[in-house]
Amino acid sequence: MTPPEGRNLIALEWLQFGLGRLVSAAADEDLTVHLLTGDRSEYQHELASADSRRLVVHDVNTFDVSEVVDAAGRIGDVAGLVSTTDTWSLVALAARRELGLGGQDPESVRLVRDKARLRRRLHEHGLSRADGRPVADTDDAAAVAARTGLPLIVKDSAGTGSQHVWLARTTDELSTVLHVARRAPLRGRLTAEPYFLGPLYSMETLTWEGSTRLLAVSSRVLSPPPVFREEALALPVILPGGMAEEAARWIERVLKAVGYTEGFAHTEFILTDQGFEVVEINPRLGGGLVGEGLCRALDVNAYAAFVDLALRRRPAVLDEPLSPLRGAAHARLYAPRPGVFRGVEGARLLTGHPGSPAVRSALPDGAEVTTVTDQDGCVAVVSATGATSELALQNVLSAAGELSVRMEGDRRD
Repeated sequence: MTPPEGRNLIALEWLQFGLGRLVSAAADEDLTVHLLTGDRSEYQHELASADSRRLVVHDVNTFDVSEVVDAAGRIGDVAGLVSTTDTWSLVALAARRELGLGGQDPESVRLVRDKARLRRRLHEHGLSRADGRPVADTDDAAAVAARTGLPLIVKDSAGTGSQHVWLARTTDELSTVLHVARRAPLRGRLTAEPYFLGPLYSMETLTWEGSTRLLAVSSRVLSPPPVFREEALALPVILPGGMAEEAARWIERVLKAVGYTEGFAHTEFILTDQGFEVVEINPRLGGGLVGEGLCRALDVNAYAAFVDLALRRRPAVLDEPLSPLRGAAHARLYAPRPGVFRGVEGARLLTGHPGSPAVRSALPDGAEVTTVTDQDGCVAVVSATGATSELALQNVLSAAGELSVRMEGDRRD
């Protein structure tokens, strides 16, 4: 397809959902979105529904900065480059530098992408009661346990998607964890940090020129330890009393401590008896259907902020009155075992179900599922709404329970 005349916006890969929302927001500014991707099948749901007049897909090795820059040069008048993934955050930084485009502060992005450095920075600023330590190749379980304490988490310092996270409650468990972790294909290096007890939440924020607005707090349903697989999420959580104001002040302090000056941030935290404890900060919008949930709960197109950021102007959503109109939730459907995925059955049973549930495919029929212990094993995502986030969560869990994931070789009754 020949790129249309006019200004252009580059999307360097994307979260699996939300591309259509970006295209709609870009069209309002007379911009055409150019998706650079190494695997367009990742976006099958979005490509089937997005406005094709305002979207051009380019097949590019997006891990190679020079190829990204070359592709951008062929596009023409590029207004900006945006990305929503941890995996390509550093590539986006390098490409923007080569293209002379503005964007997030490189040092802050590098800092939050290194979980060991992030933990140390938060501890140094009094924002975490514990430090994180790299795990050396020569460290045995006793040394790691003595330094960090038990129970503890061993993780990939540059991990994403709940991959390569291990819990150890005893020294014997830690010995096994270190044996497995040292053979895993890590993106970064091994780091150890305390295991904070409590429920997991996340904060969705937007920052411009160092000023941050808390858009929503999300609750999280995880699989039981030691596998930390995300099962469901709901937003916005209404915090009691003055906790909402406390949370907004706390997250602004956290982001200032890491030098975060602009963009969305998805900060996962544990609500402990001693207060908030950061698990990780992702320099992007939350994954899954978090962006869609924000749009539906707040009745805004949150993706318009990406266009504002690319055009180097204050995002309009920072100044809009944001009153939640409803709750929004999503649940992930996982393959029951590794193998060949053959579709999701039962969607017809959802007609008339509360919350208007919808099913979005995450993998095509015939895809090979290699793991079911992290988000790579997710084959589809179910969304639903409700009057509150709790009702939305119950609606989506009920809807997900009506569905079944089929794998090649399953018996048919």
